Amino acid sequence: MSFLSNLFSGAAGELVKSVGNVVDNVVTTKEEKMQIEQEIKKADLQYQLEEKKLGFLEKQAIYDDISGARKMNVEVQNSSSASWLSKNVSPLLALLTTAITFALFGYLMLNHEEIPPLRRDIILYILGVLSAVLSQIYSYYFGSSAGSAEKNKMLETLGKKE
Repeated sequence: MSFLSNLFSGAAGELVKSVGNVVDNVVTTKEEKMQIEQEIKKADLQYQLEEKKLGFLEKQAIYDDISGARKMNVEVQNSSSASWLSKNVSPLLALLTTAITFALFGYLMLNHEEIPPLRRDIILYILGVLSAVLSQIYSYYFGSSAGSAEKNKMLETLGKKE
């Protein structure tokens, strides 16, 4: 533990001090020091800009993926050659998952007999997974307000750049 604390507190500080000392020994005038400081700040700003661009590209890829899934679903629904099953598999799975989740919630709330601990842990794990899936289903069919707000902000930013 002391190695890690030294590495992240003392050693990192020592490294910065030693680099600063090297710069002080090599650079002799104030103008040179100021120029180096400006270059370091410029590199830091460039790094922050690149980091934001990567975050933006990642979010754009996520939104494109969601949009592609919804477009595919619309195409299947509008296709005259698609079977009844292919048109209804998504809503049926969503309804089945919703029903199973609420049935499991009801079972746990209305069951008055003691559930063995191992079985209870498994049921709670499955319930957690089903709850997460149910959240994704609701977000797919009804949208998520946080995602929509963020998407609108991103589209607004894109509109200003073009």
